[in-house]
Amino acid sequence: MTYLKFVPTIIAAIAFGGSFTASAEGTVAEKFAAMDTDASGLVSVAEFVTYATGSGKHTEEEAQAKFAEIAGDDRALSLVELEAAYAKKEAAETHSSEGAGS
Repeated sequence: MTYLKFVPTIIAAIAFGGSFTASAEGTVAEKFAAMDTDASGLVSVAEFVTYATGSGKHTEEEAQAKFAEIAGDDRALSLVELEAAYAKKEAAETHSSEGAGS
């Protein structure tokens, strides 16, 4: 059953108290599940690059650089690491927009 591949992501979402950020493209957990095509619970560089370049918004080089930045030394991206990257991005955007109004 294909829905079973989302169980680890759902469990992680519950464990984090549903704190995943919603956006027009879905929650971080939903994005992670879309990236994790083999349902291993970790996103490889190949999975990340495929996801990031699929919309045409990013080049392969940009995607590889972003993966290296957020995945850590183990070269695998976890849901926790992706959540942290989105939180960092949102904090920077909030800080930037607050500074723009000063």
